[in-house]
Amino acid sequence: DVGASKIAGALVSGSFEILHHETVPARTELYGDADPGLTITKALIKSLLKIAKEKSLEVVNGGACFAEYVTPDQLLNSRDQIAWSVQPKEDFAELTGFAWVIESDVRAMALAEVKASGLKDFLFVTVSSGISHALVVNGKPWAGATGEAIGFGITQIDNSQESPILEQYSSGMGIARRYQQLDSKDIESAENVFANYQEDKVAKEVIDSAAAVLGKSLAAMVDFLDPAKIVIGGGLWLGSELYRNLVLESYKKNVTKRRKAPEVVNSVSG
Repeated sequence: DVGASKIAGALVSGSFEILHHETVPARTELYGDADPGLTITKALIKSLLKIAKEKSLEVVNGGACFAEYVTPDQLLNSRDQIAWSVQPKEDFAELTGFAWVIESDVRAMALAEVKASGLKDFLFVTVSSGISHALVVNGKPWAGATGEAIGFGITQIDNSQESPILEQYSSGMGIARRYQQLDSKDIESAENVFANYQEDKVAKEVIDSAAAVLGKSLAAMVDFLDPAKIVIGGGLWLGSELYRNLVLESYKKNVTKRRKAPEVVNSVSG
């Protein structure tokens, strides 16, 4: 799982049991792209293969999901977050000697949710370092014609020419960067901002405004997609009850009153 702030890897059995897992930072600075050349990711792959050998485990194939656009033929089609240079499908196969499946992180998460929860039709949203979505229909995330039907995070939050996109405003990375720009303090992540919510007026304003915009944007997605249910996962969403409650307050305020609004539930798969 190659993200904008961290990279997670695991050895997984054929029955989906996690045999070993590791997580490493994807970046050393708040700004700039993550994991240049995928060097951190490839080092993690090598570490997992070494452990597999020590445990006498045979690794027969691999899968990787990215916080980028991924085409239906498993090719990365953006460099918005991660500074890759060679397509990982071929790069990782050359590194390991076995085949790899490549997918967008939000569609991989949505598939995991289908398996873990038993739900078949829902809107999956991830709120973490970034923000993205996947509409799941009959148990399958809809990729769209080019694999880019995941773009909740690039929604403009107003109609001005210089409008930030939702991800820049309401994601973990967006909150951290907005706070740093307003307060000029050197911080490492959104966790630092949330830790100061009660005492720091700037932190409170950044978080409150981020939550208000995200809740309103979720309400708009209901009008666009008419989902039966909304499932939200990701580190920021699941890790901050404060943020969840603020976003849900805004969602309930803004969602359509014409019919019963879709229930919003936490992801059971992470």
